[in-house]
Amino acid sequence: MNGTGEASVADIREHAAALSAGLKTLHTNVFQCPTGELGDFLSELAELRALAGAACVIVTADAESRGVIEASQSASTRGWVAEHGWHSRREATTIAKAAHILRRPELAEITDSIRTADLDLPTAVVVQGEYDKLAPELLLGAHPIVLKQLVNHGAEHGPRGVRELRQWILAHHGKQDELADFQDRCRRHISLSSPTETSTGLHEYRLVVDNEGLTILEAAIQTLSAPRPDRDTGELDGRPVDRRRGEALIDALRRSVLAQGQGVTAAPTATVNVTINLDDLQQRAGAGTCTGTIADGTLLAPDTVRKLACDAGIIPMVLGADGAVLDCGKEQRLFTLAQKRVLWQRDRHCTFPGCDIPAQWCDAHHLVHWIDGGPTDLDNAALLCPAHHTIVHRDELNGEVTAGQVIWDRRPGSYRPTRRPEQARRSAAGSNRLPRQRGAPLPLRT
Repeated sequence: MNGTGEASVADIREHAAALSAGLKTLHTNVFQCPTGELGDFLSELAELRALAGAACVIVTADAESRGVIEASQSASTRGWVAEHGWHSRREATTIAKAAHILRRPELAEITDSIRTADLDLPTAVVVQGEYDKLAPELLLGAHPIVLKQLVNHGAEHGPRGVRELRQWILAHHGKQDELADFQDRCRRHISLSSPTETSTGLHEYRLVVDNEGLTILEAAIQTLSAPRPDRDTGELDGRPVDRRRGEALIDALRRSVLAQGQGVTAAPTATVNVTINLDDLQQRAGAGTCTGTIADGTLLAPDTVRKLACDAGIIPMVLGADGAVLDCGKEQRLFTLAQKRVLWQRDRHCTFPGCDIPAQWCDAHHLVHWIDGGPTDLDNAALLCPAHHTIVHRDELNGEVTAGQVIWDRRPGSYRPTRRPEQARRSAAGSNRLPRQRGAPLPLRT
């Protein structure tokens, strides 16, 4: 240990050598770990692996700053990493890119997250890339807030989540009309290829759509692509998801063609729900958010929302300062379609931790069961996919709505309909629950 109480490099290298020797023999004595602690052991090893990766980045950045790599026979930082850290040669490019981040003072938010392994290296590199693309398009003063949000969102959702945040950031922190301009540029790339016949007698198309096209397409096929159990046997639908979606698209087009041939307008089998703040709609600022389908969380510029609102198949949910809340009382057993639409907007998808089954494939569940006196109102409702609806009843799990989010107590038997709400909250606070990921980005945290 040095004078500051921190481990010296010599100490770290000594401990690393001892740990490496121990890990090489783990297969001979892993049985000594109690069964109930295997998960914790894996978590500890995973954290150690992440910290070791961060350490590789720190060492590489230091080698760059000292001129070690420039003086070596390696043609690049990636080559130097691959030569000296051959166990990480497949990640050499990522380590080299992350090392460059550490040398940019304006990216201190990413640097701190790399050093503590709060952000994995591939995600850190994507965060840096997305920030560099967004920086010229942001309002003055928004840069540190946006960088922090990219890091936070990346830690929770990974590289894909970071990329999906781009339009949301443009809507809330971009310069005037940046989101609309971006979506206009995307619209120019909409395309549907001519069919290509395969050797199996099938025909392939390549379809590219923008946000507006995505929401309309998903609305058209969402109901038709839901799993359909066999009416006679009750057996589950064995069709793969891609087949269900393909057949749903053909079915939707067939209905439209038949309706046009009869001289009538085809009635929509599903609707697009778009939520937008009244001020944003009036001022043509911000963005509308699509809810309730696989396109959940997709953003639409206000002018696009205005256009779609003219279509009978589009339901714009315009929210004021307080929003609208439905409460039908406990005399009504089934949730109305109007209530379900509000649930689609609130829950976005199945509320069970880790499940992202689209909202319109889900059931509306009474948190305090209707038979136990639970009311049929939104404060007592949660969306659950059929599988998790069964699990919640089977394991008698307790759920409650807190600040507009459904929190589940995953301990079997936690459902106690006779308990007062405050007792349920105290019980849930100490439970082993996982946070639910929403379809749309969280508000900026500063």
